[in-house]
Amino acid sequence: MFGKAIHLFQRVVQVPLLVSISGITVLLCDDHASAGDPQVGRRIVTYAQDIRPLLDKHCVECHSGWFPDGGLRLDTIDAIYKGGNSGPAIVPGAPQKGWLTYSLTNTGQRGMQMPPDGEQLSQQQVELLKQWIEQGAR
Repeated sequence: MFGKAIHLFQRVVQVPLLVSISGITVLLCDDHASAGDPQVGRRIVTYAQDIRPLLDKHCVECHSGWFPDGGLRLDTIDAIYKGGNSGPAIVPGAPQKGWLTYSLTNTGQRGMQMPPDGEQLSQQQVELLKQWIEQGAR
C-alpha cells in the first residue's frame, strides 16, 4: 500500500527509512536498486564539504565582494542561487541549465571559459559540481 510512496521518499532523501507500526520498528530499504541505477553508489555531495572549497580555490577571487565579475557572487550558497547579470548560476536538479557549469565546460568561445586565468577545474571537479546540482544543490 505504501510501497511507491516509501520508494519515492527514499529516492528524494536517499536514506533507508525507519517506520514504526504498532510499536514495531521496521527498517525499509530500497530493494529495487540495481547496479544499473545511476544513484547507486553515489554519495551525497554537500556545499560545505565539497563545493565551497572548490569555488573558494578557483572562483571567489573574481566572484565575490561588492562588485563581482558579471554581477555573480560565488562566495555564499544564497548568492549562487540568486545568480548574476546573465541569469541563474545554477538550476537545482538540472546541471545543464545554469551558467556555472556552462562557463566551466565551454572552451569554444573566447572569454567564456572560467576561470579565465590560472588553473582550470579538472573534469572530476566539474563532474562533482554537476552531481551537486543534480542532487538539488543543497
